[in-house]
Amino acid sequence: MVQVAIVGAGPYGLSLATHLKARGVSFRIFGEPMRFWRDMPRGLFLKSFAFATTIDNPQGLSYEGWCRERGLEDREPCSMESFTEYGLWLQQRLVPEVENKEVSAVELRNGGFLLRLSGGEQFEAQRVVVAVGLRYYRRIPAQLAHLPRELLSHTSQCRSFHEFRGKDVCVIGAGQSALEAATLLHEAGARPVLLARREVVFYGKTPKERPLLDRMRNPITVFGAGRMNWVLQHVPWLVHWLPERKRVPFAKRYLGPSGAWWLRDRFEGKVPVRSHCEVISARAEEGGVLLRLRRNGSEEELRVAHVVVGTGYQVDLDQLPFIAEDLRPRIDRVERSPRLDRHFQSSVPGLYFVGVSGMLSFGPIVRFVTGTSYCVPVVVRHLRRSLRAVSAVGGATTRPNSAAVSP
Repeated sequence: MVQVAIVGAGPYGLSLATHLKARGVSFRIFGEPMRFWRDMPRGLFLKSFAFATTIDNPQGLSYEGWCRERGLEDREPCSMESFTEYGLWLQQRLVPEVENKEVSAVELRNGGFLLRLSGGEQFEAQRVVVAVGLRYYRRIPAQLAHLPRELLSHTSQCRSFHEFRGKDVCVIGAGQSALEAATLLHEAGARPVLLARREVVFYGKTPKERPLLDRMRNPITVFGAGRMNWVLQHVPWLVHWLPERKRVPFAKRYLGPSGAWWLRDRFEGKVPVRSHCEVISARAEEGGVLLRLRRNGSEEELRVAHVVVGTGYQVDLDQLPFIAEDLRPRIDRVERSPRLDRHFQSSVPGLYFVGVSGMLSFGPIVRFVTGTSYCVPVVVRHLRRSLRAVSAVGGATTRPNSAAVSP
């Protein structure tokens, strides 16, 4: 029996593995390393700063340092490709034991868990940490969900935009992914139009040289300049203790849809925007899509060859196919998300969720890679305490695997 099974090999899963390994906790970690990031469209850039995008690890291997060694430190915004390369470099160096296998089922068994893998193997683990990131949580509006795959894409599914050259494409959303997708479509020779329910907003670049008073009022943080951002970075646990009626709306709205400063010049004046607009219905028609829209109280139609949705992600426990049917109802929820205690543990003892799955319990920090520096140490400390408690009362013995080293 292994002590900890990690489902997912993205930033949170890899970070957790590095900390467990350093503390001599036996584990197995499953998934294709950095898969979500590897599958993102080419040409994207990170909205976050390099210093704010490190996958936390005991060895201190930072993304900023990785960039500096390769002469990339002055090239912000940082590309999605470079961050992906950093993640794979860190994985190969610190967590080579990642198993590129899918977990097909997680079930309760003997006071712990039974995991089944896609290849047919099954094994028991005392604890399970779900670190799947955004992969299963793509949000597609109900009005569009019925469209065939050849006519509808989520922004995370578009590997290249050159296939749309010369075509009319509708992009839906007002966040960074929608704005950047529309920009890349334009630059690839397509004719995009952006539909958004609100005005498109771009935040300006924070100057490097600022008066002392401005720096005190709006300190620079991993989220950008701002006093609330400073609180979220330095007192990250505070959000968890807010009453749910305040915490959930805050988690959903804070750091909401907007564009990065470096995208404005590439977008404005080049991509037509229809703001205060919503899709009423959509149907496939003559090799394309006919959209029925409501804008400023009146209805209109729009015909396009393809629709790209940049409507983000919505955590939904029911979208995780590996959670066994008899385990699913045992997990308490905040709306569709798992309800987590201060240790990121669900209502099922020994089952943890890290990363964006915990957003409604911990706020926006776990939406970002920088959240690994808060989340992962908390989880590891609790895992070690709980595993020691099991051992002290004569719980199941464990056999360290190759992932464990002396603390």
